[in-house]
Amino acid sequence: MKNLLLSIATVSILASCGGDQKQTSQVIDNNQNDTIKQKAAEPICKKGYDKKATKIGFGGFKTTDKVEVKGHFKKFTVDSTIVADTPEEIFANASISIPVDYLETNDIGRNQRLREEYFGKMESTQNITGKIVNFNKDSSTVKIELTINKVSNEIDFNYNVIEDTLSINGTIDILNFDASSALNAINKACEALHKGADGISKTWSEANIYITSVIKDTCE
Repeated sequence: MKNLLLSIATVSILASCGGDQKQTSQVIDNNQNDTIKQKAAEPICKKGYDKKATKIGFGGFKTTDKVEVKGHFKKFTVDSTIVADTPEEIFANASISIPVDYLETNDIGRNQRLREEYFGKMESTQNITGKIVNFNKDSSTVKIELTINKVSNEIDFNYNVIEDTLSINGTIDILNFDASSALNAINKACEALHKGADGISKTWSEANIYITSVIKDTCE
């Protein structure tokens, strides 16, 4: 009888302990599930293209003193950017289209002359188009393929990254795009306006390009 009572007591204790272990395990599992769900809910944040913080400017030159006249484009589209960790990755395969009708130099007459007597004398140049070919971090240059006057050229521009700001700048020569007719037309239209102190009217074939973009936090 004594042995029977001892056996019943042992079974009861084991059953009780077994129940406690199962309950404790369930609590641990629930905690792990909550942690997994919390991690899954946390957003993954990287950087991305911000249209509102992007500017495209240009500078043309007049007179023999090579005085720069600056302007910018009020409208453009940038495609094929990605969300990534660095500007070089974000814009690695980016393409751009710039409608020339949206150029702005803060002078209505000058705007009209550039549209009609410069870009208007080119072929299929309602839009200037470009595509990033590659970034070279060692030389701090970015190769961009530009298409103007139905001619495409790959041009090396300088670039730098300061915190979240990407800056690209360089010079193009419109003669490399077979646009001498457009250059002569704008020079004629602006003959009086492009005279310097020496009385000589000159419109230069070179133009500077300025691009800045501040990348923004983008979470998925």
